Amino acid sequence: MNNQQFSTSHPYEDPYTSPYTQASSNSFAQPTQNLYINSKVYYEQNKVKNETPMTKGMKSQFSFFGLASAVYAVFYAFCLYKNASGITYPFFVAGTLCYFFFSMKKLGVPFKKGSIFYVISIMLLGISNCCTASPQLLVLNKLGIFLLSFVLMLHTIYQDNSWGLPKYLSAIFRTLCDSCACIFSPFIDLASFFAAKKQEKSDKNSKIIYIIIGLALSVPVLALMTALLCSADIVFQNMIGRLLSFDFAIAEIFKISLLIAVVFTASYALLTELCKKRVKEAVSDKKFFEPIIAIIITGMLSIVYLMFSMIQILYLFIGNMQLPAGYTYSAYARQGFFQLLAVCVLNLIIVLLCLSFFKDNVILKIILTVISGCTFIMILSSALRMFMYVEMYNLTFLRIFVLWALAVIFLLMTGVTVYIYFQRFPLFFYSVAVTTVFYIAFSYAHPDYWIASYNLNPSHIYQQDGDMRYSYRYLAGLSADAAPIILNTEKNPYLQISLETMEEYAALEKQYGYGSKDFSYDKYYDLQEQIDDVIQGESDRNIYYYYKNIYNASEDMHIRSFNFSIFFAGKSAGIL
Repeated sequence: MNNQQFSTSHPYEDPYTSPYTQASSNSFAQPTQNLYINSKVYYEQNKVKNETPMTKGMKSQFSFFGLASAVYAVFYAFCLYKNASGITYPFFVAGTLCYFFFSMKKLGVPFKKGSIFYVISIMLLGISNCCTASPQLLVLNKLGIFLLSFVLMLHTIYQDNSWGLPKYLSAIFRTLCDSCACIFSPFIDLASFFAAKKQEKSDKNSKIIYIIIGLALSVPVLALMTALLCSADIVFQNMIGRLLSFDFAIAEIFKISLLIAVVFTASYALLTELCKKRVKEAVSDKKFFEPIIAIIITGMLSIVYLMFSMIQILYLFIGNMQLPAGYTYSAYARQGFFQLLAVCVLNLIIVLLCLSFFKDNVILKIILTVISGCTFIMILSSALRMFMYVEMYNLTFLRIFVLWALAVIFLLMTGVTVYIYFQRFPLFFYSVAVTTVFYIAFSYAHPDYWIASYNLNPSHIYQQDGDMRYSYRYLAGLSADAAPIILNTEKNPYLQISLETMEEYAALEKQYGYGSKDFSYDKYYDLQEQIDDVIQGESDRNIYYYYKNIYNASEDMHIRSFNFSIFFAGKSAGIL
């Protein structure tokens, strides 16, 4: 076996990190050494360009990577342009994963079994996006997809067995920043590809690049001609509009073309940066601080925490000691849960910093264990305070999210406590798995539904002296996830206006309201007077405002923007 035969089996593996260069058998010993020597010369020649075998592979196969990035950019625009939570979102997520893994396969990077968890989690979050209409959940879902996707990409490219949270965060940050320096890489690689094909003088292979150019130029031409045809025939315009839910105006064509160009450049640049592998895989031992520093700081904190924990047990958990003058037990229990949540998060960070930067010490481990135990008591104290606060003032999204965060912190702190004594414990993967699984459950639970169900319970409203004004004011701002409760006469005994009446006025407002084709000041003001005569009182107005939002969302839903939450909300409201 010679060097050439060995290198072609995995032509774009980095010889410094590839497991294929670490074989111990005699048959591979000599080729591995020669490849290592050649790679040193290669890196010396190309260190200014930051080239690796993988980036060289991208350049030589630009016909594949350029076309794949262009197709992905068009697919991105089709799925997400003016469509943040439609049925196309899970397809976009699946397409993104396919684009990445096909690119890696082309470069000879193998798929790792550990990536299955990340792939499944990303897909579940993508599906959740078209099953909810909650703005908070949509933002958190997209943030989760973004972070998990980067962890997946780094996990695929690098040997990350020894990486922890700080290393991953720094790697993500560096990859994002360095990607900005690669924004011209698709055009540079295109020029290199043309130059290589010109040297080869291969007419057969050069036709591929002309196919790419033809496809790239066909997109704006097709969009322009479709826009002109839409303006020429109203039936054709309605058909195309319902099919794609695009407005084929000149401004829209420019926005879509710009989006495609940006996504093409960004996706290719990110792939180029990943292939450069500029993040060092080795994790240096940063435990160079003397433990006495941490012992003093954490020791003082542990004394304060022990005193605070004792007060929580005596005053809050048992409740048999006298409170300060002017304080009731319920008022004492309802204050401070956000402060305690902040302290719990800081304690988690403090323990991790001590384990990461200070030398191992038995006394330090004992003190950190004490801090962890006190943190558990603080978590329970904060949760109990929040439960009592909710019992008095009902649920909101933030209050549910705080309870969720406390449960996650409790499990994370448990993992950190184990890590104090067992350094081989996979703390990073444990933390990612716990946070991801709990968030996916939180996302699919649709908190807005449970908020409406709890707040509209007569026994809970009674504790507010029957005042529905604040409750309905908050409920009116919930997403379509809550519609099966709010617009259900059986589950909402305080619904005074019939669904038929609200549908009639919502349809008229959509027809004659601001921005509509049939807008008229006279008709609009007459309609508002009719609504004021029929819908009176702040609570009824809030519920009508909520119904009108559901009606507009249901009527504006098309094939691309189909959302299961809005669909079921429309069914509950009698619209669909």
